[in-house]
Amino acid sequence: MAAPHLTLAALPALFAILFVMACDITEVAEPSQGNPDAGLELMPEDRVQGLIDQLYLSLIDLQNSVIELQKILVAYEERSGEQNREGDTAPTHVRIVPQAIVESDSPREADLKLAAEPLVRVGLLDGPDEYLFGNIAGAARLMDGSVVVADDQSHEVRMFDAGGRHLWTSGREGEGPGEYRRLRLMRGCPGAAVAIFDWNQNRITRLGRDGSVIDVRVLDAVEVSPYNDPTCAPNGDLVFDEWPESEWDDAEAVEPGAFYRWRIDLRWMGDDGVVTLATGIPGAERFNHGGGSGPRTWGKDMAFAVAATGVWYGSADDYEIEHVDWTGRVTRVARWAGPDPTVTREHLNRFRDAYLARYETPEERRRFERERWPEIRDDLPERFPAYLSEGLLPLPDGSLWVVPHPWRDMGGDEFHLLDPDGVWLHRLRIPAGRTLLDAGPDWVLLLEEGEFDEQSVAVYEVAEGP
Repeated sequence: MAAPHLTLAALPALFAILFVMACDITEVAEPSQGNPDAGLELMPEDRVQGLIDQLYLSLIDLQNSVIELQKILVAYEERSGEQNREGDTAPTHVRIVPQAIVESDSPREADLKLAAEPLVRVGLLDGPDEYLFGNIAGAARLMDGSVVVADDQSHEVRMFDAGGRHLWTSGREGEGPGEYRRLRLMRGCPGAAVAIFDWNQNRITRLGRDGSVIDVRVLDAVEVSPYNDPTCAPNGDLVFDEWPESEWDDAEAVEPGAFYRWRIDLRWMGDDGVVTLATGIPGAERFNHGGGSGPRTWGKDMAFAVAATGVWYGSADDYEIEHVDWTGRVTRVARWAGPDPTVTREHLNRFRDAYLARYETPEERRRFERERWPEIRDDLPERFPAYLSEGLLPLPDGSLWVVPHPWRDMGGDEFHLLDPDGVWLHRLRIPAGRTLLDAGPDWVLLLEEGEFDEQSVAVYEVAEGP
């Protein structure tokens, strides 16, 4: 954690103390009586005065540095308020707080309850093509209530109005403008109704309200290679965790079959280039399978979310996240007492049964349990991640939803809402099998699957309830 820092407000008091000290030190040694031509001899008090003079000059330099830092923060505040998520002008108030640790043993407010029926649902088992989804990769609800859905199977982005009526479809498979290979929907990017990150082509495409392409930004051109989904700051700057340059060295440093963990840098890219906000964050847990590496089953990964004041991030080792401002200073640490993340025998049995369901005959299932299951079981971790790699979901007011690992709680998922200071505010339980894609102060947008694996998205109101 950062060391205690000297604020600008404290400097005048220190100057006053030094002035009083200087006024009290007045004695100077006279020349020696036996040698009248000798120079003045420095007394201990004189050396103290010299040290005080040096300290005074150092404090002047520190005061100037603090003033320059304040100018940087004010300039960022002005830039971050230029545009909101719809591209309109909107004021943004940036609040930089002193470093503090916030610990919550329980939610400060009552638990939230999901409404029994959705406000709107989009997606069918059978019907027009625009309502059929193969692999929903993201969805977002815009300020007017309309819903945008990205489908990775069809390589399409579709817009629906607040009542669920289809408005337009944009995109197809390919490499040209408005074409995608592996798309992810980005939330809250100003200047465009919709922004899409293409993993395969490492580029960002922005769409207008009618689905037309506004521009395409190729990240390879600026030597940016995100590992997890990048996201937008309120002023449009890109925030991302850099793919580690040492990925192959890390894999070769361990024996085949062994596990290791990447170290990740958190960065943001503005008009003046790329700035590193934090380094050496524990990232993805990986295993060396001999010919390369892959992510560990139920492995931890770094997660981050952008607010107006900076970036929240954590390693998912525990219920803890840190907030770093735009200068790279850690200003706040939030800790809360979430559910026990221990992997139990019940979790292991359910995971094994999911494998067994793939085999048709009793003999095939017995062979799997005898030959393959022991190795799979022994490679599973003893604790689940506290949250997913994409499990920090920021809201416009600065609060933050924390998304749990879906395998942890088999009776339903427990989501946590933290306030802008990191205090645990609410708890919300959502039935198992649903995925949180977007949220507001009083609603959530969920991905749901039907009896025949058909996919849909639905907007539900949330409110305090028994």
